[in-house]
Amino acid sequence: MPIVKIEEATVRSITQKRAIVETIFESLRQVLGVSDEELQSRYQYYNAEDFIAPGNIPNYLHIEIVMFKGRTLASKKKLYRHIVDSLAKLLSISPTSIVILLREHEADNWAIRGGIVANEIDFGYNISI
Repeated sequence: MPIVKIEEATVRSITQKRAIVETIFESLRQVLGVSDEELQSRYQYYNAEDFIAPGNIPNYLHIEIVMFKGRTLASKKKLYRHIVDSLAKLLSISPTSIVILLREHEADNWAIRGGIVANEIDFGYNISI
């Protein structure tokens, strides 16, 4: 059940924003096998003076993904590479402009679908990959 937060100071059209979200979702689908029903996102634009990028990297794009704990390092590396390569191509930006922060939580720390503990739900995909 990944929750994606995208933050940047680059002005984009609604079409571009949707393409960014869909590109990240496609990476999550392809690499981790998550279902469409489990994907959520938030897109946050900041004025340039309110968003300081490390080293003033141009087109800095910060992506935070919160999900259940359990994926292997190999799966995470594959996910990072897929997201970075896909977004760099889509946006014509340097891959070094993209930072991904992955936050993993035990499934028993999530209450969803009316307060059910997430580790008691069959999501239809494997978390231990």
